[in-house]
Amino acid sequence: MTPSLAVPTIDLGSYLRPNASAEGKAKVIEQVRAACSEYGFFQVIGHGVAVSTQCQMLECCQTLFRLPQEQKEELSLKNSVARRGYERIGEQVLDSKALPDQKEGFYIGREVPVDDVSFLRGPNQWPDLPFTVFREPVTAYYQHMLRLGNALLEMLAIGLGHELQALDNFTKEPVVNLKLLHYPPHLSTDARQFGAGAHTDFGSITVLLQQPGKHGLQVYHQASGEWLAVPAVEDVLIVNIGDLINKWSGGRYSSTLHRVINTSDDDRYSVPCFYHGNLSATNPFEPGRTDGETVEEHIRRKFDTSYGLSAK
Repeated sequence: MTPSLAVPTIDLGSYLRPNASAEGKAKVIEQVRAACSEYGFFQVIGHGVAVSTQCQMLECCQTLFRLPQEQKEELSLKNSVARRGYERIGEQVLDSKALPDQKEGFYIGREVPVDDVSFLRGPNQWPDLPFTVFREPVTAYYQHMLRLGNALLEMLAIGLGHELQALDNFTKEPVVNLKLLHYPPHLSTDARQFGAGAHTDFGSITVLLQQPGKHGLQVYHQASGEWLAVPAVEDVLIVNIGDLINKWSGGRYSSTLHRVINTSDDDRYSVPCFYHGNLSATNPFEPGRTDGETVEEHIRRKFDTSYGLSAK
């Protein structure tokens, strides 16, 4: 890897603090803009999510995935129109040229009443675990991700030269999903085997929590043609641009290929938060146009491809 190349780290505190100055906010926005333009990824500190909250979330991952396989299978995402629930190892294929992903996952989103179910909207499938052990800490972490996601979208919009009002419809009752992930130790010698194959993310932005010390994320740097390792460091979250923002920004912000190979000798846990937005929204950066592809139409196509399922 070229020594000078690394996914940049940005301190969001100068934007998120209640008494943040206009100058401080402008500096953060420029750093985010530059990172999104070249890398499509950036690491963040000063994000306002306590280390204890992060640790609880990762403990929830371990507790969930250590359940008996039959209990997890009973919560299959195939049972849910809202695509909430369990994804077994090998069920997702993110890179069509690679073998099925060596990871298991569990989707959780905003709790929606059963009588208001639609694509990506509905009740969660909760595992049979004590409320304080799983659902309570997961829900608390979800609220942090919703707050942080909204703030990051503000930074992106301003960096593209738009007023915050452009996001009003897009951020109204948005679809925001956590995906708890478990990567078993990487034992395969097949070059086509990855924990998660090379892919870009479906929605607008992703905020990733990694288990400290359990490395594996690699980001493709288009200009150099190199894969850059992004270390798993305590209290550092990873943010990346998804396909929607890439398309809506006319390519100014990059949706970058990334993959995972569990380089530790142990199990690896992580939690991406996928901020898709309001499903009925079209490009918020073209407010006068309402005939474009909706968020829902875009995400449905992506699900069809990576799971081989009908998203209807």
